[in-house]
Amino acid sequence: MLRIFRVLLAFSLIGLSGCGQVEFTLSNGQHKSLDEFNGRWLVINYWAVWCKPCIEEIPQLNLLNERKNIEVLGVNFDGLLGDELMQQAETFGIGYEMVIRDPSEDLAIERPNALPATVLIDETGEVRGLLYGPQTVDSILEKLSSLELGE
Repeated sequence: MLRIFRVLLAFSLIGLSGCGQVEFTLSNGQHKSLDEFNGRWLVINYWAVWCKPCIEEIPQLNLLNERKNIEVLGVNFDGLLGDELMQQAETFGIGYEMVIRDPSEDLAIERPNALPATVLIDETGEVRGLLYGPQTVDSILEKLSSLELGE
């Protein structure tokens, strides 16, 4: 009887292992799970067209996204979708993918209450920080470095 219980427990754990997986729907139509970013830092930036500092930091985020070990995703704070979202991204020169739906709930974090806001997720998929205010490549790399060192 104990052996049957162990087998049933093992099957139920295997079956549940995919539940609750964080998945992003991107503006290019792709679906990517958080696991697909493993081995790289994921930088999720919340922005809006009415937020001047958000617009000013876009070139820095584009440069950051070019780095081999970092991927940047944008989240429109106002929930723009479809053509309107793509038009805004193009107008402001955003060179990284947009997340269609705010991922804060799936990431078990509070939705940012000020902009710009940048979520830092480490190479293992763990949320490690939330930065408020405009960022630069250097400011984000400095923060990632301190997180890697456990500071």
